[in-house]
Amino acid sequence: MSITALTSRRYSVVVLDIEGTTTPISFVHDVLFPYVSDNLEEFLASHWEEEECRQKVEALREQAQKDISSSTPSAVPILPASPSHDASDIRRSVVDNVRWQMSIDRKIGPLKSLQPACSMLNGYRISSEHPNSVYPDVTPSLSRWTETHSLPVYIYSSGSVEAQKLLFGYSDKGDLLKYFSGHFDTSIGLKIEPSSYTRIAQEIGKQPEEILFVSDNIKEIAAALQTGYQVAVADRPGNAPLPAPVVEGYVEVEGKKVPVVQTFEQIFERTVDFCPKQ
Repeated sequence: MSITALTSRRYSVVVLDIEGTTTPISFVHDVLFPYVSDNLEEFLASHWEEEECRQKVEALREQAQKDISSSTPSAVPILPASPSHDASDIRRSVVDNVRWQMSIDRKIGPLKSLQPACSMLNGYRISSEHPNSVYPDVTPSLSRWTETHSLPVYIYSSGSVEAQKLLFGYSDKGDLLKYFSGHFDTSIGLKIEPSSYTRIAQEIGKQPEEILFVSDNIKEIAAALQTGYQVAVADRPGNAPLPAPVVEGYVEVEGKKVPVVQTFEQIFERTVDFCPKQ
């Protein structure tokens, strides 16, 4: 099968993934996940009677029922909200379920909705003290895109919008929210579905070919590529190996040569592949 090189076009919008792209995977798995795991039971006990907490737990319960019904391997049930069950036992079943979901790195709405609620605010304040909540090249690149080139930058992550704002609002580089024009999560669609990227383009009022999407996930890159986006694969330290070999700075995706970058700075350097609209 022949491999086609992508044609350099001027992009006028940037959409970024988070985990493995702006933020090390190790920060998410070694800092935030353990915090949620250790503090979730206390959080639930403190907010158990609040309507928002009840809604989040019910969403998790519905997902747990689906998992059990579909015989998902090792699925952990959540006790029903019934007078026959003690509240502490129900909360423990919620904790066990959430820990199981995090152990398999699940990226679904109910889980991603509860995680930031538990982490807020102390959990995400950890990020302001952790030296690697965002990569060193992220802040200068965000500044260059938004201030030098006057381009809007958006985030598209499987984590909830609330979680995104907490992460960047409490980053170890300070509050970075000023650089973002908006945030998208899986409420707009799954990240591996081309239709999600079509909806994002419609939401921000741009043609797909005007948008540059950067992610470490090849399936997400493929979905964006099918929609007509310009794309770049982030190959950061600690990321999973790419499914195809990198040859002269490119990896094959959907029969096309897609640029691979180790830093955002390389996006500005590789003018043959990327050209920001002036």
